[in-house]
Amino acid sequence: MEFVNVSTTQNIDLEYRIAGVGDRILAFLFDSLVTTAWSIIWIVILQQSGDLQLWHSIFTIPVVFYTLLSEVFMNGQTFGKMVLKIKVAKLDGSELTLGTCLIRWVMRIIDIYLFFGPVAIISIISSKKSQRLGDLATDTTVVKVSSKNLFEDTNYVEVPDDYTPVYVQSSNLSDEDATTINEVLNFVNSQNDTGTDIAYHPMQVKLQNALKKKLGITEINGSAKQFLQDLLKDFNYMHR
Repeated sequence: MEFVNVSTTQNIDLEYRIAGVGDRILAFLFDSLVTTAWSIIWIVILQQSGDLQLWHSIFTIPVVFYTLLSEVFMNGQTFGKMVLKIKVAKLDGSELTLGTCLIRWVMRIIDIYLFFGPVAIISIISSKKSQRLGDLATDTTVVKVSSKNLFEDTNYVEVPDDYTPVYVQSSNLSDEDATTINEVLNFVNSQNDTGTDIAYHPMQVKLQNALKKKLGITEINGSAKQFLQDLLKDFNYMHR
């Protein structure tokens, strides 16, 4: 079992299990089924349509750009990756951008389609961080995520309408800061096999200190975990 450290914007290293070649192949095959099913459905529909050329062009676009659009709007996942519980991740911890996803999508021509897959497989097996050429070009890899994280992989936290922010400085948090807080909280929870409340986990304390310095907060309420949870609630309240 191989792991990779992904650095966040606050210099917190999160350890993820690297997705294996088998997981990536199965995800690709599942995605192929999705696009094939889409194509068959619209072939049947188009046969009933008068303007075949126009409608064929419109409904071919989702097939061609399926992977690109999925990874951009589904946070590094396609439907196949969701089923296999894997996702694309930047090794420096930053968020995936359209440019990153576009390069990975273009490189699929060489990695997968031009030689029917061997280039990607050889690259993944031979590289230290299981990266195909598209990953090497964008400093990304594909990692495993737990079932729990699939649903928690969002910065959204529900807060009541009458909620009062604990730290007004939370208005200066960036989206990347909120993502880091969420990832650290989820990571600590996932690593806690005993089920106990690790309120002062070193990773949480390190992030707490970094954010206190960035936001200019001198006094906090409760533990490092509570501080991070409060910041995430404040962020959601101020940015809703």
